[in-house]
Amino acid sequence: MNSSNLYSSMFTRKSTREFEQTPLNGETMEQINSFLAKITPLAPKMKCTYKIVGANEVKGLALPKALHYLLIFGEKHPLRNTNAGFIFQHFELFLNSLGLAARYLNSVKPKENAPDFIIGMAFGKPVNYAPRTIADFDRKTVAEIAQGTDSRLEAVRFAPSGINKQPWYFIVDNGTIHTYYKKKLDGLMGLAYNMTSFDIGLALCHLAVATEQEGKIFDFQIRKEEDVPTPPKNFIYVGTVENN
Repeated sequence: MNSSNLYSSMFTRKSTREFEQTPLNGETMEQINSFLAKITPLAPKMKCTYKIVGANEVKGLALPKALHYLLIFGEKHPLRNTNAGFIFQHFELFLNSLGLAARYLNSVKPKENAPDFIIGMAFGKPVNYAPRTIADFDRKTVAEIAQGTDSRLEAVRFAPSGINKQPWYFIVDNGTIHTYYKKKLDGLMGLAYNMTSFDIGLALCHLAVATEQEGKIFDFQIRKEEDVPTPPKNFIYVGTVENN
């Protein structure tokens, strides 16, 4: 998959709850499985697995009428959710490049209990597909999410997040980008939503694709906290994208 296709998808992608009720054909499913098998995790030792199932194999409240669901699982790791977000946002961008769409679902679960389950996604061909334009996105400015400037952060701005809270922050230092996220949202949202560690993975995916689009190597490293800049209050250090 050409990274430029993923890059352009960042500025047109749109989630949906309305899917056509015709299953994807075998060729498309083969493309999907081939792409999923090639996605590189955020860091080599982080493991994440997935399972594509039908509607009869999931449960949950207010699920869309989709024929295809992707269930995401991960082994215990401090960045388990972040790695999952990083991997499967690549998948969402890939679907968009095929004219398909997806929706992350915090409420969906596999019918059989799975302690390592993280989150699910409905996907398929959307009804009345219409790509978004830049003007359709409601996003914070780069100045609101970062200290310092870097051209790649414009793409990061368009990453999705739960209830669109964009709980991330970046500090730029000579091409190196330190990444942080808010563990808890403010107010009642903080009680109801606990997937901000997943959301920062989506943002890091956009950062990785933008990095590759510029012909650079995406090199994510975890430094000691005393070796990175102090973020704004209530933000937690995730890792650093090195200047390569």
